[in-house]
Amino acid sequence: MGTTSAAEVETIAETVHDAIASRVFPRHAKDSRFDEVLKRCVRGNIGLLADVASGRVHHEEPQLGHALAFAEVVADQGLPFEDLERAYWVGLEQFWHRWLAIVGEAAARGDGTVAELIGDRTPAVFGYVTRVLGLVSARYDEAAGELACTGEERRRALVGELLGAAPPAHTQFLDDELGYRLRACHLALLLQGDRPHAERRLARLRHETDAQAALLVQRSPGLWAGWLGFPGRVDPATLRMIRQAVSRHGEPVVAGGPALGLAGFRRAHEEAVRAFALREVLADPGDFLWYTDVRLEAFLLGDPAAARRFVAEELGELAEANERADRIRETLLAALASGSQARAAAELGVHENTVRLRIRTATELLGDALSERRTELLVALRLRRALGPQAGSGSMDAVG
Repeated sequence: MGTTSAAEVETIAETVHDAIASRVFPRHAKDSRFDEVLKRCVRGNIGLLADVASGRVHHEEPQLGHALAFAEVVADQGLPFEDLERAYWVGLEQFWHRWLAIVGEAAARGDGTVAELIGDRTPAVFGYVTRVLGLVSARYDEAAGELACTGEERRRALVGELLGAAPPAHTQFLDDELGYRLRACHLALLLQGDRPHAERRLARLRHETDAQAALLVQRSPGLWAGWLGFPGRVDPATLRMIRQAVSRHGEPVVAGGPALGLAGFRRAHEEAVRAFALREVLADPGDFLWYTDVRLEAFLLGDPAAARRFVAEELGELAEANERADRIRETLLAALASGSQARAAAELGVHENTVRLRIRTATELLGDALSERRTELLVALRLRRALGPQAGSGSMDAVG
């Protein structure tokens, strides 16, 4: 068969990816990092299969970095090799079905008979898959062996049990296996990057925050769950030190906790996961997002569309995205949160008369809401800040 277009190859790759994701890895494919590695593997394999089926590749050892990388990820996730093997046969089934359709279309155009277009390449196609499976099997075994040797798989399995629906009771055995004291006060983090980078960041944070212990396990490709353990309840001074240490590194990180004991180990991680999900919703999450700072937003943004409607209904014209409305919202939020116009002026670095003027303008726009719906108004202002310009609509003509 002649040259296959890049568009045809991409269409086949999408079909193959969707079949493997839904039939072999329905749960893991929901993880964007896992799915991205799967997509790269599928694209690479389909591109080579198309070359083999077209008679363009004759060498025995194709470049298989994409396939070996996915084998490592499957092993890192603790998935059985049978799942990886099944993914290849599902992929071959989908590829061959679509390839025969392309051949049939070419034959209908008069490019040749189906037999002429397919030629004698069927053994080469199946031979390619068999050869690749042999190589990825070896890489899977190597990666799985490396995990077993380091104890990472055991720690990750224990952490998975601790975070599961029916966690085991605390024992000294768990502490010894994890190398981490579960009765500590925990700060949970989610870190992105490869293993050495995540390990260095957690070690640096442990040193800078005087944490008693640290624990790091992989949760998905490129995403790591870390815990810092402190010997007792974390006081406000230590919280400030932790915030400064995490913030100054200038890399994306989310945090949950601090929380005490085994229940706190779980709770802190759950909070970090919620904060991580919020990064996709917040207009400006910043490099460091601590759940304690956004827990109201996390609760209210379970339904972002409803939250946007609430903001629009409560703020009206003040929800708009223009400079004057932005200033009034900022001033009103500071005044309501602090309970004092003087403190709001100091916080914003403006004269108290400026605060009074802006609040007067807000009163004209909001009517009785400023006196009768202060709680709703404060919540709407926080949501508007979290959602950014997407929360507003319409125009604003008269803002002081």
